[in-house]
Formats: sequence, C-alpha cells, structure tokens
Amino acid sequence: MNKPFYLALLCYLLFISGCSLAPKQSPEQVAAIKPAGFTVLAINDVYRLDNLAKVRTLRQQLEQQGDVLLLHAGDFLFPSFLSREFNGAQMIDVMNQLDGDASAEDARLWVTFGNHEFDKSQMKHRQILQDRISESQFGWVSSNVSFHPQAAIQDPHLTASKIMTINGIQVGIFGLTINSKIPEYVQQITAPITTAQAMTQQLRQQGAQVVIALTHLTMAQDKQLLQQLGEHGPDIIFGGHEHNQQSAQVNGRYVLKADADAISATVAKISLDGAALKVDFQFQSLAETKPDSLVVQRIADWKSKHEQQFCDKNNLSAHCLQAQLGRSQLVLKAEELEIRRFETNLGSWLMDLAVQAYADQGAQIAFMNSGSLRLNRDIPVDEIITRKTLNELFAYPAKLALIKIKGATLQRVINRAIQDWAGNGHWLQISGFAFRHNPETNTADQLSLIEASGIRPISPDETLLAVVNDFLLDPGKGNQDGYDMLSSKMIINPDEDWPDLREKTATALQQAGEKGIQPETLGRICNTQRAGPCLLDTVYCRVY
Repeated sequence: MNKPFYLALLCYLLFISGCSLAPKQSPEQVAAIKPAGFTVLAINDVYRLDNLAKVRTLRQQLEQQGDVLLLHAGDFLFPSFLSREFNGAQMIDVMNQLDGDASAEDARLWVTFGNHEFDKSQMKHRQILQDRISESQFGWVSSNVSFHPQAAIQDPHLTASKIMTINGIQVGIFGLTINSKIPEYVQQITAPITTAQAMTQQLRQQGAQVVIALTHLTMAQDKQLLQQLGEHGPDIIFGGHEHNQQSAQVNGRYVLKADADAISATVAKISLDGAALKVDFQFQSLAETKPDSLVVQRIADWKSKHEQQFCDKNNLSAHCLQAQLGRSQLVLKAEELEIRRFETNLGSWLMDLAVQAYADQGAQIAFMNSGSLRLNRDIPVDEIITRKTLNELFAYPAKLALIKIKGATLQRVINRAIQDWAGNGHWLQISGFAFRHNPETNTADQLSLIEASGIRPISPDETLLAVVNDFLLDPGKGNQDGYDMLSSKMIINPDEDWPDLREKTATALQQAGEKGIQPETLGRICNTQRAGPCLLDTVYCRVY
C-alpha cells in the first residue's frame, strides 16, 4: 500500500469538502477571533419631528448588521412651534417610537440635557421637565447638572452615568451640559473637565472598557476636555450644541457632531481588538432615507392636534396655519448654515423691518442674533408663505427695543458676531451698517454707517440709535448669546409697548400682495472668502 499517496488523497478530499482535521471551533471561539464591536447612531439638536421618522429607518437598517446604541446629545424639548403648545411632550412621544414599540422601554436610547431643555427656567416650570422625563421610555444621562434639593428631578430614567453590555463590551456613558442657561430649579452646572475626569475614573473602576461622553458643549470645550484629560478622559465624545456636522481628533480621541434636525446623523463603528479601541465613523445624510410609516403617522397626529388647538386658542378658522400671508419673488435664504454664517436676503429684509418699526424715533441701524430665526430651510419662489411658516421662523417672541449704542460698543458687538465662526446662533443679521469679515484672520473691520447720502466710517465715540431684539438685552432669557456688552440700561423708552417683529413681518407680507417681496443680499457683511456684493468696495477706495 502506498501510504503517502492515500494520505495525500484523504487530505485533498477533506479540503474540497470543507472539512478540517483541526478541532471544530464553537461560534463563540470564532467570534473571539474578530474584534468585538457595536455601532453608535448619534443625533443632536433636533427641534422638528419630521426627520425622526428617518432616524427610525436608519436605526433599523443598522440593527440588521449588529448591535446599535442610539444617542441624542441634547436640545429637543424646546424651542419649536409645537413645543409652545405641548412643552416638548410631542418630542418625547415620537422618540418613544424609535425602537418600534410604543409601550416598551428602550434600553439602547440615551439622551442628555441641552441648554434648551431648560428654556422653561422658572421654579414653577420644574414639573414640566419632571413630566417629560417620566414620560420617556429611554434613559437620560446627566453628570454635571445638580438640582436644588427642594426641587430635585427624580426618576428611574435619569442617572448620572450608565454601564451597559453591548456585544460583550462593557460600555460606560456619562452626560455633560453647557452652563449657558441655569434655571431656578438647578443648583449648579459644574465644570465639564472636572466632571469628565471623575466620571471616567468611576466608570473604568466599574469595569467600563469603552467610555463615551454625551455632551452638549461647544466644540472648543469638547476639544479642551480631551486635550487636558488625555487617557484620563472619555474615549470618544458624541456632542451637540453647534448645528453643523464637524469632527475633531485630539490625542487619538474623537469629538463627533452631526447636523441639527437630523439632517445628518453620526454613524460610528466602535470595536475593541484586545485593549485597542478602533473608531470608524461617517456623517450619513438622511435626505434620501425613506421615513418609517408608523412614525410618520404619529407625527401627523401631533401636527393635526397642534393646528386644531392653535386655531381654537386664537379664535381663528380651522386650518388657520395654512392661511396665506404672502410670497417672495426670490428664494429666501434661511437654512442654518447660511443664515448663521453670512448675510442673507431674508435676514437683511427682517432687519430693515426692524429699523422701520422705530423710524419715527430716528432708528439708524438694527441687528439680531440668527439663532432667533429658526426655520432652518430656504423658502423657494413658488412656496406660499403661511402663518405656519412665520411661526416656525420665529420660535421665540421677537420684541424689538430701541437703544443708544456707541460706535466702540458696536465694534465689540461685531467682534462677538464673528467669534467661533462655524454656524453659531450668535451670528448677526444686520441693517443700516456694514463691515468686512475675514474668517482667516478672525477679524471684523471697516465698520461703516449706511445713510441716504452714502456710506461712511463709524467713529468709536459717536452715538447710534439701534433696534435690537430683547433677548440680546436681557440675561434672564439666557446668556444673551454672549453679548454682555449690551444691557437693558441702554433702552431709550423702557416702559413703552415694544413692537413684535413677527407681527411686523406678517403685515409686510400681506401689504406686498400677490406680487410678493423681493429682498436681495446687498453686501452689508463682506466676507473675504466669498464672492458677492460688497458695499464697502465702493467706499474704502475714497479718501476721508
């Protein structure tokens, strides 16, 4: 017998049959060969319901590939047109649907507080937040917000940190919130870095192999946190507060933020190969994602209920929100990454209306933080502008006050406007003056007054009459978006009945009739990195 021949033949037959002479491995042993991992689906700053139906679909698609952790980095209860009526109950109800079961607890959805969760900030409003958390079928994680003992929010859904096992990995999560708005029922919001270090240490001691920080901070704060803490801080941050997608890598650790209103979502594949952490991420647009039909129906129910209650409360006819106010001959630019970074035709037109509101008192200029204009989409030429459109644009009351302001103070105002220029709500829309913005050098100069006779530089010592929205003057409404150089002491007639820009806008649209408005971008804010009209180009070639 030719033993080598038969042995070779046996090995060949075993090879082509898929068999092996090696001991058979269990599924657990096979899985152990590959790095263990899971997917994080993260969204942030979602004020409107609509795209949550697409988030549900994306979550389902990702769950077909493996374990998914869904995170929301804050700002969803307020502000929105619907939240003025329902105090965020509509958002909680729809988020309860994101696991496909309207009645079950969702152990894989976690959120943290954004500053807008505290919009209802008086002590009497504490119960609103308590109710929203109690209605949730998902977890809230908050590590640096301490409630007053006599007004504590207590609920099984709210915790300082959480450890969960996902595909065999011990995952720890904690939450951080910016201190820009501290309501009366909150005792303090502690420093993010101090809290992050303590929570990371605690979670690692409890066995966490991956530590996630769910934050509602500025990108600068998130990056500083990772820079200072290094290995003593979280492995990865999923953040919010800014409304545009952005990422940063600091010492091998990531900060990831998606676009607001779930226009995009962060999809991050996190895996452990031994002790080594690997992160592969992308920002996934939801533009082409098919919305989940059940969530769509739930959203439609809330919108129908809202319109009925709004019309009844204001003694208006049924379907009053669809009533036509006007139209525009030009596309009105209101999408956030545009109106929070550049002069837009809609913003300029609104500020012109603000100046007109005090024309009889000699108003010369106007400015308003773009964060007060929250439509977050452009209005096409063929779209009828309705009462609903206007109420979605102005999520907050827009009372206008006339103030006296020095030229030097106005310079400080525009310096603040360009700070952290990346789509932030403190960016200004303006009327009556102009300046040049250089994003590369982070400067705002050539501050000039636009008059009927022409354009001239503004002297630091001269006094101007400016129209501003009351939010920028009242720290009690928040942090004034950082415009602490402004105050209510600057108001000329504090006791008068202040006009409302929303009402002024409605009147102007109706007066324009079927012809409609046709506002243009005139070049009041000249961006050195963007082609377009610039009023200053015809001014600073002159000699003064």
